[in-house]
Amino acid sequence: MKRNTILALGSSALISLAMLGGAATMASADTSAAEAKAFLAAPGSLSAAISAAETSSGGKAMSADFEEDGANAGMYEVEIVMPDGTVSEHLVNPADNTVKAAPAEEDETENESN
Repeated sequence: MKRNTILALGSSALISLAMLGGAATMASADTSAAEAKAFLAAPGSLSAAISAAETSSGGKAMSADFEEDGANAGMYEVEIVMPDGTVSEHLVNPADNTVKAAPAEEDETENESN
């Protein structure tokens, strides 16, 4: 009887944690309707932007994001890890997949927050 009670409580706790984790993930997904609309209207694709950034830099993409606002609005920002372990941000123009390094200030801000 005790074993069944412990199993039931343990299962309930695990389910509760999973639900809490899912809710936290949903809350952190801060994609607005405006950002989604801008992303859908952008030419090209995220996968093409990642490929262009990897080819241009010689590194491997670790993350990518569509920039909704600011000076880089409408661009893809791709975080690249180089073979030596250094990390840098690259901006990709979705219209023609041209790649440029993100301004150093953005890299410093990113590194300071980690």
